[in-house]
Amino acid sequence: MRVVLFVCVLWLYSPALTAQVPEWDRVYTFDESTIEMNTSLVTLISKDVSRVRFRWNFDQPQVLAGLPKEKYQSQLEVMEFNCSSNQYRSYHSTYFDAAGNIVRINDVPGNWRAVAPGSMIEKLFVPGCKLIKSKTNPKPTEEAQLEKVALFAHDVAQFLEKTNDFKPLIDRFFVANYLDGYLRDRKTNWFLNLNRDTAAALNRQELQRYYVALMNAGYLMSLYVISHVPADSDPTPSQKLLPSDVLQLYRNHPFMAHYRRRDDLSDDNITTTEQLRSYTDLLEKLSLLMRNHVTRIRATQSEAWQEMLENWHLYQPKVRVCAENCFGLPDGTKFFEVSIPVFELQVAEVSGGLKIVTAISRF
Repeated sequence: MRVVLFVCVLWLYSPALTAQVPEWDRVYTFDESTIEMNTSLVTLISKDVSRVRFRWNFDQPQVLAGLPKEKYQSQLEVMEFNCSSNQYRSYHSTYFDAAGNIVRINDVPGNWRAVAPGSMIEKLFVPGCKLIKSKTNPKPTEEAQLEKVALFAHDVAQFLEKTNDFKPLIDRFFVANYLDGYLRDRKTNWFLNLNRDTAAALNRQELQRYYVALMNAGYLMSLYVISHVPADSDPTPSQKLLPSDVLQLYRNHPFMAHYRRRDDLSDDNITTTEQLRSYTDLLEKLSLLMRNHVTRIRATQSEAWQEMLENWHLYQPKVRVCAENCFGLPDGTKFFEVSIPVFELQVAEVSGGLKIVTAISRF
């Protein structure tokens, strides 16, 4: 049965039917023969082993080894390559006469052998492995990349909606050194209200704690407020929408004693570690209260929230190439800018996977 199946499949590649073969590429030329490789078909056998098809065409009939009465003029050989260990073997061979009729089939796989430098097999092995790599790890098109980023952004949004917490999102989706990238950027202050010099002087643990508290408070308050305000309604001061316990905490927290007159903060206003720690404490306590409220009212299921999502241009990444100061990544890195609920993200491929490089609130 195995021989019959191979005959049926390999017959399609016989010289008499070359018009049906999608593409054969010549890989070597002798004085009286040529070798071509089928560039449309690669069979993945295991993690390391793949099969590639080669066709030998001879100007004159050749005698089969040990069978002087049987002659062939072309040969289709299936080779198995282990590109990682530099080994090969002949897996299956079919011999054809000048008319394209099958003369003989060798159905017994050969032994695995090492590819010797400068050998004839190396001239097949090198292009064969290159073909295998292109088939098993194809270079993604921009359209495929955009779709991949859109799905990634959707996963991020779903994860955040499920956890209502930015900390595990950072652990799972962010580049490891995102804080260093933020500090290198002189165009944007990624730490709202925090003086740049103060941010640079903090240890990374304390800086991340502040960033997480800031993002959580912004996300949860936005979620709560939006769920109470239809998209086509007149603007309503957020102070009138927030729960009373949240407002009470905000106004009575010790940190607010420094800003009681304005009841607000301006950019780069926090200049000392003591102020930062107090403000972080306020944001964390606000987030704790807000998380309970958005969970209780099922804010993401509200009609107002769903209506707002329909009006945002979410999960539609745009590509830009970072020429310099690329948040610690190499110059020329391709960034994907994409919106998710409440946040704008910059995403890049790092070590073979997508990671968030920056995130900032849209509000």
